[in-house]
Amino acid sequence: MKKLLFLGMFSVLLACSQSGEAPVLPGKVGPAGELLVVASESVWNGPVGAAIREVVAQPYPVLPQAESHFDLVNLDPRDFDKFWKPHRNIIYIEVGQAVEQTISKVEFARNRYSSGQIYIEARGKSQQELADAIISRGNEILSILHKEEVDRLAANVRAFDNEALNADLMEKYGLTLDIPRDMFVVAEIVDTSDERLEFLWLQREMTRMKGGNNHDIKEGVFVYTYPYTTDSIFSMNWLLEKRQDMLRKYVPGPTDGSYMANEMHLVPTYEEVVFKGMFASEVRGLWKMQNDFMGGPYYMLTFYDEANQRIVSVDGYAYAPYFDKREYMREVEAIVKTLTLKGAGA
Repeated sequence: MKKLLFLGMFSVLLACSQSGEAPVLPGKVGPAGELLVVASESVWNGPVGAAIREVVAQPYPVLPQAESHFDLVNLDPRDFDKFWKPHRNIIYIEVGQAVEQTISKVEFARNRYSSGQIYIEARGKSQQELADAIISRGNEILSILHKEEVDRLAANVRAFDNEALNADLMEKYGLTLDIPRDMFVVAEIVDTSDERLEFLWLQREMTRMKGGNNHDIKEGVFVYTYPYTTDSIFSMNWLLEKRQDMLRKYVPGPTDGSYMANEMHLVPTYEEVVFKGMFASEVRGLWKMQNDFMGGPYYMLTFYDEANQRIVSVDGYAYAPYFDKREYMREVEAIVKTLTLKGAGA
């Protein structure tokens, strides 16, 4: 029986080899938000290492405490073995006269050694030339790495989606989100006193151990829609005023007279983007609980739903007072960006 099983497995492998199919890759390894930099000590401590730190270890936008976009781990090329090769994010550095090309290059690949991996190769004859090439493509490097981490988190949520709640969203609001199974509806408001305004508040509650105690963590999403009336909607000031009004009316805090509000001690960021073919804006900022002692970061995506002549804002926040916030905010952003309108593609 063992011989038959062996022969059967060997036949399958041989058939795959002969058919030209790629071998099955192992799954990626390594913590979320980590980048493995494969470079010698002299390169890591020289201009190239400084360039990498400048690009991917810069502060993550608008968090209560400073956190870098990525945690960097340096590994000597001699130690780059089968244990390290499946890492989720890798940048492999090669500097010296042995490099074949004359112009420094930064190239991207997926799934080089593991499924779901981002693999970056940076090669050049001199450190300064390669450092300049890395800086020149810094925004692209950071964008690709960040987007991949967000997409991975979205895939995790999608695998355990709250299908019943999603069906309810489609029926009532004409949109869907990939919602974690443990997320629930806190409040649902339809206000027709002026013009039709819809407000939905979703939240999940978790606990995590630190210092021998369990601490509360919350992730939430607000979805609110209102008629499109003016192009002025797409400005940071207008959106922040609208957000402040929504939170004051519909998001009470844990004590009497408290409510969620914008925290303006750290200026939010604003960027205009294209989201699934629609004009949109992203705002990243901090929230606080007015008349109470809670706060944290948020990420808000707002876009124009032309078919329904309405504005849709999907606004995700995190509350994790005893922990770093970066990965919670990436998870919130992942949930927000799964939004799809009725009749639209993914």
